[in-house]
Amino acid sequence: MKILYVIRKRENRHWAKRLQRWVTGFTDGQDGFFEASLHYGTDVTRRTFEEVMAMGRDQLARFDAIVVNAKSGFPWREPEVAAKIIRGWGRPAALFLGSARPQDMAPDGVCDQFDILFKREPFADLDRYDISATNKAKMVTTLLSNQLVNMSWRFKHRNDSFVPAQFGYETPKFVDVFFLGKVSHVRLDNRVAAWTKVKEQLGDLNCIGGLSPNDESPVPDHLRGEIMPKPDYLKTLLETRINLALSGIGPFTHRHLELFYAGAFALSNNDIEPLWLRAPVVKGQDYAAFDTEDEMIDMIRYYIAHDAEREAIAKNGRACFERLYDVPAHSVELRDALQKVIR
Repeated sequence: MKILYVIRKRENRHWAKRLQRWVTGFTDGQDGFFEASLHYGTDVTRRTFEEVMAMGRDQLARFDAIVVNAKSGFPWREPEVAAKIIRGWGRPAALFLGSARPQDMAPDGVCDQFDILFKREPFADLDRYDISATNKAKMVTTLLSNQLVNMSWRFKHRNDSFVPAQFGYETPKFVDVFFLGKVSHVRLDNRVAAWTKVKEQLGDLNCIGGLSPNDESPVPDHLRGEIMPKPDYLKTLLETRINLALSGIGPFTHRHLELFYAGAFALSNNDIEPLWLRAPVVKGQDYAAFDTEDEMIDMIRYYIAHDAEREAIAKNGRACFERLYDVPAHSVELRDALQKVIR
């Protein structure tokens, strides 16, 4: 199966980072898991939106289908423009919506033009989307990437360079509470509120980490934390009893996958359950969750005092990761969806 993949715009990245990405084929950021799975299961040609728009219909006819990253520059919010482009291509087409926000969806008029809608962590209740039943039936769930696992689309394997020698549920603990995450004007309040509560009410515990500004958003000095190199970050996850997974732009974050991968205990905001993930992630079994910051403090103290319960959840989280983050299995899901629409 020959797929033309319209890639995400990355002009703002440093040229050295873009060159490294191209040479190694490593997929990272938000789109890594989807891209690795697409490459694993199909014969993919990667092109920018501008390059695809310059292709003639005879060139496009060499591909069985076109997969469009919504962040490529394609006008995925403009029905009339999108319709004209898709008709001009004359090929089966899929839209990949890699936004972290589950509520983000193309308008009905754009969805009408595509045969498949690949959506990252959508709502399980598809009626929350203001699109037709026909377009809801086009949806296929996918997942963000785990940044501790590099995937190479050139060599079709994953590089477990950061796989721990021991998982978190096996590792001696030296830290009570750890969170390290970025904040910006769009994801500041809940993380600031949670970490403020930790600093104010858990002074008797060893709590490390903090918040790192992703832009010019102010972060008080007592809440700041410095980003760690990956090996140091992973070591800290493993040696921590309670790792916080606080919502960012979306409810399901890199942090959740990193904790599951490490077999480390995850205490999360209670906003994952409404999501349609490609494998079940069960609250109270694979992770613990809170509704308010006060409940978070109570749960931290509870799980600090109950080692066996905490370690059982961490172990389940690692098993959950193996089910959830399976590139060969997801490649079959993507390929099967594409096969159904190829004429």
